[in-house]
Amino acid sequence: MTGATVQVKGEDLAKLNTNNPLQAMQGQTPGVNIISESGQPGSDMKVIIRGQGSNSNNGPLYVVDGIPGVDIKNISPSDIATIDVLKDAASAAIYGAQAANGVVLVTTKTGKEGKALVSFDAYYGWQSAARKIDLCNAEQYMTLMDEQALNSGNSVYDWSKYSSMYDANGNVNDTDWMDHMFKDNATTQNYTLGITGGSSSNTYAISLGYYSQEGIVGGSKASNYERYNFRANLEQKLYKDFLKVGENVSFAYVKSVGMNTGNMYN
Repeated sequence: MTGATVQVKGEDLAKLNTNNPLQAMQGQTPGVNIISESGQPGSDMKVIIRGQGSNSNNGPLYVVDGIPGVDIKNISPSDIATIDVLKDAASAAIYGAQAANGVVLVTTKTGKEGKALVSFDAYYGWQSAARKIDLCNAEQYMTLMDEQALNSGNSVYDWSKYSSMYDANGNVNDTDWMDHMFKDNATTQNYTLGITGGSSSNTYAISLGYYSQEGIVGGSKASNYERYNFRANLEQKLYKDFLKVGENVSFAYVKSVGMNTGNMYN
């Protein structure tokens, strides 16, 4: 290697408890700008290496265990051994024009000779809005609307026309829209079971994972993201170290419920 590269270890990614390996790479990869496209659970990450691209796509090429074009978002961070980012043209040249915006190489965990090792990683947490805007109550809002009407040379509002603003006793109804907008104690959880091992002739690494995250925006209709992962990396030596055969099998089932984003009306 003579080009500009940066490597992140899998154990460093797993410590940060994120649903996307790219989220865990934020702040750990100099020269790589990683931005979340939204705060919605399961949202994509925008990755820019060496500035804006020139082939109508700023994103890098993702290569997982030698296979290009894999969606890295569907890989459990617990399955990753290393992530290497090839930042300059020299190191990415072997991938051709599709590597114009850099290359992200993902290597998943493999088995080692020895007895079977079982690992289990789990965490459970809650998310809430750290701060909510202090809005006007109904009476304060009515006062402000009357003031702006008078300042504009108009008459004040006849609030008696708005019957929905009053309860059965004639009191003004107050609605805290921040409480309706945000969901408190939205849960996030992750469970990963892994088995690795092997002999002098074959090795294996098998993992099964589940991840779930609830969104905090939208109240009872908040977004939700669920992912089920299965991965099996197997290798068999057919003739000493000269001939090997193996397979890397991965399966991901994703269920995502989201909401429109982009402006204040959606």
